[in-house]
Amino acid sequence: MSAKKTDASRGWYRLDNAAILYLSIQSERITTMFRFSATLYENIDPQALQTSLVKLIDRFPYYRVKLSKGLFWYYLEHNPKTPRVEKDVQYPCGRLAPISNRNFLFRVRYYNKRIAVEFSHALTDGTGAVTFLKSLIYQYLKETGKNISDSTGILTVDEKPDPGEFEDAYHRFYKPALPLPETGESAFHLKGKLVKKGVYLVITGISLLEDIIAVAKKKNATLTEFLAAVYIDSMQEIQDKYIKNPKHKRPISVSVPVNMRNIYPSKTMRNFSLFVIPRIDPRLGHYTFDEILKIVHYCMMTEINEKSISRQLSRNVGGQRNPVIRIIPLFIKKIFAPLLYTKLGENLFSGTISNIGKITMPEEMMKHVERIDFVPGPGPVNKTGCSVVGFKDKIYITFGRLTREPELERVFFTKLVKMGIHMTIESNV
Repeated sequence: MSAKKTDASRGWYRLDNAAILYLSIQSERITTMFRFSATLYENIDPQALQTSLVKLIDRFPYYRVKLSKGLFWYYLEHNPKTPRVEKDVQYPCGRLAPISNRNFLFRVRYYNKRIAVEFSHALTDGTGAVTFLKSLIYQYLKETGKNISDSTGILTVDEKPDPGEFEDAYHRFYKPALPLPETGESAFHLKGKLVKKGVYLVITGISLLEDIIAVAKKKNATLTEFLAAVYIDSMQEIQDKYIKNPKHKRPISVSVPVNMRNIYPSKTMRNFSLFVIPRIDPRLGHYTFDEILKIVHYCMMTEINEKSISRQLSRNVGGQRNPVIRIIPLFIKKIFAPLLYTKLGENLFSGTISNIGKITMPEEMMKHVERIDFVPGPGPVNKTGCSVVGFKDKIYITFGRLTREPELERVFFTKLVKMGIHMTIESNV
């Protein structure tokens, strides 16, 4: 019997490699929470949403868990309580309050026509969160009397979970003794005073999907490559504004999450993503946008493959398997994990841009859903992050930040407009 089945049969789950890191660094600033939401064409019925959540949660037993503390590691175990929906708030992705959230590591919120799910990265990544949201929408529409007969691509309450959904895919595809990836230098980061704890400022730019794809295609780039290049170019403009001496400038890089399920055959509903980090070094001179785009393009081409990405996987899982690290008490791990995360994580890139892609669902569901939004989790080092999602004919580019001034967003969206891409801007302030 595999480890994942053994854990499940005991009512507890080992944390995957990403979850271990996120739980070790979470704080009021680093909440590890991210958000997906769906806006419907009708106001949400809270009771129907609650009924849908109660019916659905046992279809996702790996999310019906609470965090428990062992001597050496955290672990997840079955949570017998019932999750409750709650009214939405102005600032998303806040830290979970164990008592009010009944010890769950996710929450479901509603406001007017919007259903939102916020997940801790201890549970899953964007793929798992989107899958859960689509299942919740499907069940909610049925509860409210909508005629939904097509469940293609939806995990429904009348089917049992696939054992593959439980697996720690990092461990399954781990290869020992691979050469470690290059670490790189500390990157340039945005300045600015942090807002008070609990505040998270969000700006979303909305455009026609075909318009932005057309501009990317003219430059022989994918949408992700194009937007990552705009992000790096925007950071270059900001650094040039504040730092004139080339010797004092720092490399600029952006972390681009990669869905590992596109590389390895896994059905896991837990975390299974890693990153590529395209980079420029402004100490060598100013980069044109086309130069940046070429760098991003070739970085994505050479790094997003099984051989290259397995080096990251080997480093991360290898550290977790190290016998010395395994016997270090948990309270000591919690002291050093944030320092290591800052040094080997956020310090190495200037920001993050996560493109979940175009979300689809059966047409019977689509006609009830107006839009989908994706809000990235907050981080105090980079201060601003970006996430991208496509739905129907629109693209939604969302920035979340912990500083008062939206400097990066202003530069980023201005560059898109100058390229002929019309943007509609929304904000939660």
